[in-house]
Formats: sequence, structure tokens, C-alpha cells
Amino acid sequence: MFRDPQYLWLLLILIPILLFEFLYRAKHKVRLPYTRFDILKKVYKRSSVFRFLPFALRILAIVFLIVAIARPRSARKKTEVSGKGIDIVLAIDLSGSMQAVDLQPSNRLQAAKKVAINFVQKRKNDKIGVVTFSDYAFTACPLTLDYNLLSQIVEDLQIDQSANGTAIGLGLATAVGRLRDSKGKSKVVILLTDGRNNAGDVSPGEAAELAATYGIKVYPIGVGKEGPVDYPYTNFFGKTAYQKVNIPIDMNVLNDIAKTTGTTMARRAQSTEELEQIFSRIDKLEKTEYKIRNYYEYKEKFWIFLGLAFFCMLLEFVLRVPLKIFLP
Repeated sequence: MFRDPQYLWLLLILIPILLFEFLYRAKHKVRLPYTRFDILKKVYKRSSVFRFLPFALRILAIVFLIVAIARPRSARKKTEVSGKGIDIVLAIDLSGSMQAVDLQPSNRLQAAKKVAINFVQKRKNDKIGVVTFSDYAFTACPLTLDYNLLSQIVEDLQIDQSANGTAIGLGLATAVGRLRDSKGKSKVVILLTDGRNNAGDVSPGEAAELAATYGIKVYPIGVGKEGPVDYPYTNFFGKTAYQKVNIPIDMNVLNDIAKTTGTTMARRAQSTEELEQIFSRIDKLEKTEYKIRNYYEYKEKFWIFLGLAFFCMLLEFVLRVPLKIFLP
């Protein structure tokens, strides 16, 4: 494509004029007797096309110059996406009760990790971080756009075998701390736990009030089935065996957190499918609005035609002198 295609009209004006001039001169040219260079005369005969070569080169040079003036260029379509993303922290319970094997693929933690990774990979331009908690809280990954790194960190999470409790309040407070100064359009904590708050020096209510103060929404999720579930232990022979254990989830506390931060109520996932549905619902609720602008990136090509024009003019100059001598 051309930036200034109007200059191409010059081709329809100049080329016919030059052709007319050439034909006129050729018809009225005074020819002198050819008395020398007998050997060259055998090579360059009167009918030789070489006599027309300088004129053809001149025409080509003019064509290339006009094309260069018209500014040929290639265009590549590009898309610019603008919009303010959502800042999200996944707060994941790593206490011993997450070893219960009532969710697929193997236990509650593995189910939470699988669904969380799928959630992360679906997001675009949202900063996501990870906080883990058992009887204390730890920032496993600060807010980042590197979803591959984040997914690997989530995949590597392990049960805290040394933990003696579940600090839901402290885990939520740590997640709030990662979000309070962020510049996201919206700030969200997805809190996954399967127990009761029985550790830490921050209560869930205090952490929820703190989140509400900073405009942070919390989506609490209770992970695990109601009633007795299979729980692994090491038997007398050093092998893994299972026993039925009742692991109560304090849904009342989780509901209070949700109401305080404006997400209405907590959800309970008694299967991996239900957990996926809850994350899918959150994904739809917390969507980033983007503005898409299409534009073209141009690369100038005029210098190619300018070089061709210069080459044709140089070649015409080189050939014109000997042809004048050798051709009658």
C-alpha cells in the first residue's frame, strides 16, 4: 500500500511523453557512416536490442522514483488492549485436615490446587498472588502477572505436617496486607479452608473488617464433605491406612466474612466438580472490562525503489557512452 498514491498519476503523464520523445528522436536522428570498429559492429548490429537498453533503464529509473515518492509501505495490523485488571489473592489452607481424601484427584488440597491453577490460567491481565496458612500464614507468591510461575508455585504446595491448628483470621489478614496498597480496579480474596479458626492472634471477624475497610471482597469456600471422611494415617507397619474422621467446617464464620466484605454468603464444595463451579461463578462475577483498539504498524519500503532507481540511472550512464560509439 502507498501513503501518497496520488503521485502514481505521474506514471500516466511522464511515461507517454518520454516514449513520444524517444520515437521522435529515433525517426529524425542523423546517422553518420560507420567506418571503424568492424569487430564490434559484428557484435552490435543495427537491429540489436542493446540500442534501446539506456532508454529502457531511464524509464525504469523514473518509474521507481515515482513509486518511491508515493511512499510504499507494508502494514501489520495490531491490537491494543487497555483496561484495569483485578488484583486477586488465593488464600489456601495447608493444615493437616486438607489431607482428607473425599475430593478428587487424591485429597482436598490436590483438588484445591487443580481448580486454582485452572482459574489462574483463564485470567488475563489480572495480578494474582498466593497466601498459605495453617497455624501461621505465609506469602507464597506476591501479586504477579507471571501465571506460569504462579501455577508452578501452587502445584508445589504441600500439607504443613507440623501444624497444630488453622489460623483462618491470620491467613485472611495476610492476604489483605498483600492487597491493601494495590491499584487494581477490584480487590478480591478467594479463601479456601476446611476447618475452624483455632490458631493465630487475628480473628476471622477482625480480618474481615480489615478487608472491608480497604474495599476488598472475600469469597470464602468451605472445602470438603459433611460427616465422617477418610483420613490417612501411618499404621503399625509403616504403611498408609485410612480411618473415618469428622472434620467440621465453620460455615457460620465463613458466611460472616462474606457478608462483612459484600459477597453475600460463603459456598461449600463437597466435590471437585462443585469447587470448579464455585470458581467459575467467581470468574464470571469478577471480570475485567477491556477496551480493544485496532491499529496498523507501518514499515516504509520507499528506500528499496529509491535504490533501484539509482541503480538504473548508474547502469544507463555506464552503457550510454560505449553504445554511442559502437552503434551507428
